[in-house]
Amino acid sequence: MKSKDFISKQLEYTAQTIEWALLLIPEDRLFKSPPHDTHPKYSAYGPNYFGRWSAMRIFYHLVHYEELFALPALKVWLGDELIKPIGIVESREYKREIDQGLNLQSLLKRFHLVRDKQIEVIKEIKEEDWIMPKPNTFWGNVSAKFIIAKSIQHTLEHGNKISRNAIFWERSFI
Repeated sequence: MKSKDFISKQLEYTAQTIEWALLLIPEDRLFKSPPHDTHPKYSAYGPNYFGRWSAMRIFYHLVHYEELFALPALKVWLGDELIKPIGIVESREYKREIDQGLNLQSLLKRFHLVRDKQIEVIKEIKEEDWIMPKPNTFWGNVSAKFIIAKSIQHTLEHGNKISRNAIFWERSFI
């Protein structure tokens, strides 16, 4: 299987997995910080088991990363200039969007849109350019393949926390 085909499917599948996990979480819990002390090994894991953020905050972080970092970095292979977002503080942006009524459905739409755009860009990148490193403001000299692999890794890392929030929040660990 060609790397570009595989990774495009992974972008689709991991987006579906994130959405599935988020929809498992009761709506009234999406914005709540997880109950770390419910885990029997809290003293060993601390807040790392569930993460420090609510499921919605984690998801916002994923979308924010892909909109402002992953997609623009990938477009460099199509000739765009990479411009580092300056003056954008994610936590401040999140609060502003929450104050403006940010909700799960609107953020899911943004997530699927940015993923669709990444897949379109991947299709346009020539096969021989896919593994060619280019200077990158965020990661040094990397390939387009690396940029997308990083997005998948990032999704899995934070998706694990969202999934834990979905399935273990009310679980009694005995």
